[in-house]
Amino acid sequence: MKIRVVLVGIEGSYNLGVIIRTCKNFGVEEIYLVSPKANLDEANHYVAKASDLLRRVVIVDSLEKALEDVEVSVATSALGFSDTDMVRQAVSIEDFIKMIHGRTRSLAIVFGRESTGLTRNEILKTDYLVTIPANPEYPVLNISQSVAIFLWEIWKIRGAEAPNIPPRIGRDDLELLLSKLREIVELTVGVDYKVERIITALKRVFYRAKPSIYEYRVIKYWVLRTLKKLRETRG
Repeated sequence: MKIRVVLVGIEGSYNLGVIIRTCKNFGVEEIYLVSPKANLDEANHYVAKASDLLRRVVIVDSLEKALEDVEVSVATSALGFSDTDMVRQAVSIEDFIKMIHGRTRSLAIVFGRESTGLTRNEILKTDYLVTIPANPEYPVLNISQSVAIFLWEIWKIRGAEAPNIPPRIGRDDLELLLSKLREIVELTVGVDYKVERIITALKRVFYRAKPSIYEYRVIKYWVLRTLKKLRETRG
């Protein structure tokens, strides 16, 4: 499994250096920095023997560019749950690892700013939201700690294959299914903010479930039939 670490607006040069070193420890091939505030020259003092990886970081000006060409993306946040916000419905890192074990070819792990984390809109651009359970009285980890824990969990299952698990659909198939579901929701609900909430919920559910090819075909058949009937009814 190919791993890309994405750091959005990283602020501290020390943190950046430690993260680069940690990425080297766990064999990360790609590091993308989205509009970094940290000084890369200063970060070089803290990378130890990972200066070659620091030289290969890719700097981009948007999260969308950092997520190009990856199959699955996951945002990380200490604020993993809100009963009023559909976006903040996180899974634990343990559950996430089980979901992707042997099923994902490339993964982007997105970490937010040290001071404010990721924005709601940034989280929406990813497929999953994951939180690392910690002491509820002080649950916010330092970003370098979060990166180390996440990469260690990935390292334990990385490259593992699961031949006894049915083939899973790819991102393009899932996005196509979601686009058809959006049409159904728009035709039956109509209210813009409710449409977005429903689609966000469906997206989270489908990405957590990661349907097999065979499940996808059955669901797609029903979705297309339903959409056809709705269009005929509307004239």
